[in-house]
Amino acid sequence: MLHLVTPLFRYELLDEVYRSVPPHDDIVWHIVKTSRRAPLDHLFITTDPRIRLYEIDCDDTDIVTKRNTVFDAVTDGYFYLLDDDTICLEEMYRVYREYSAAGFVGMIVGDTNMNRGRLPSLDPARTRIDTGAVICHHAVLRQVRWAWSPGIARDNDFWSRCFAYFGPSGTAVVRRRIALYNHLGPLLRVRKQVLGVPIRWDIRSALLARCYILAAAARRRLPAWLPGHR
Repeated sequence: MLHLVTPLFRYELLDEVYRSVPPHDDIVWHIVKTSRRAPLDHLFITTDPRIRLYEIDCDDTDIVTKRNTVFDAVTDGYFYLLDDDTICLEEMYRVYREYSAAGFVGMIVGDTNMNRGRLPSLDPARTRIDTGAVICHHAVLRQVRWAWSPGIARDNDFWSRCFAYFGPSGTAVVRRRIALYNHLGPLLRVRKQVLGVPIRWDIRSALLARCYILAAAARRRLPAWLPGHR
């Protein structure tokens, strides 16, 4: 079984994400939302038997609790983290079927429009891997959970800990495009305060997003006594 895990925030994109989900019976799509927002009225929620809907009492932005709620329910097969602005590809399903048929227990790192099949590292600060770049065996969920990780992107932190669990021999890299990551929204959302002024910047260019991430990482490595460093 392939479990798609979606912590829902962007209701308006859900229909388009659904249209990208491969139409196969061995897929279960887990959608988790806060109970503090209105119920979903999308027709496929009630007509597609592959859908599992969770409504939990948490902040709408609490992706940690949302993902871990679904992780508790995934007890077989493989899981794939499908963000609510990401497009699934049929190639992702084909990769899953091939590795499932081979009995592979580990993580399969594929290409996305932002990730070029990069191998994770044990150091989350050095890892650069998209949330939706990995198809992963469920066994890791008994040891690794999605977590708050100040200063480090949570996808880098999570996949680094999965990599530590499976090791290099349990990690496969395939040069095949498995998703269009953040395809339906900006690649990066910058929310900062500069001199007391709130800055909201949605970066849609892959080049600008990479430059911003590299600049932010370099700034974190500066000595604390340098002017302007926080």
